[in-house]
Amino acid sequence: MGTPVRTFMASTTASVVFAGGLIGLSATPASAAEICDNVYKRKYTEISSTWHKVVASGVIDNRRSAATTRESITGQLSASLTGSVTGEIGGTLNVAAAEISSKLGVSVEASVSIAKGKTVMIEVPARKRVNYKIGIKKREYQVYVTHQSRNCRVTNSWAKVTVADSYTETWNS
Repeated sequence: MGTPVRTFMASTTASVVFAGGLIGLSATPASAAEICDNVYKRKYTEISSTWHKVVASGVIDNRRSAATTRESITGQLSASLTGSVTGEIGGTLNVAAAEISSKLGVSVEASVSIAKGKTVMIEVPARKRVNYKIGIKKREYQVYVTHQSRNCRVTNSWAKVTVADSYTETWNS
């Protein structure tokens, strides 16, 4: 006697599922949730660029020559700077430095060291006088972070990233 009841229950359940399929209802349980990729997108805007430490600076005067000259400049000090992240960016400082370098066309790193005695070659065109600075620049970026979590929720936030730039600056005077 137990068998006919089971058959009746199984066929009734199949009919309800089939009918639901015809009228556009889903047979998926109500607890099933959409799953998205965990993704961070970052947009960087430079907010400051200052000298952290200058290891060499001066002037090369080539105004009396008709030829371009190259002069070797040696740093008299050592310097180092390690960057930082304030806020959640969804990655490491190294990731941020790599993204800033690739997206903004500057050569920054998470950490930079310049040893005492570092030599840099500076080229001065004929009939020019050139000022120079060699050292480390501290660059700060405001970061707009968009995060899509696994449950498909999207949040936006702001963060700040400080990175180091081993930099040589020259200008005519």
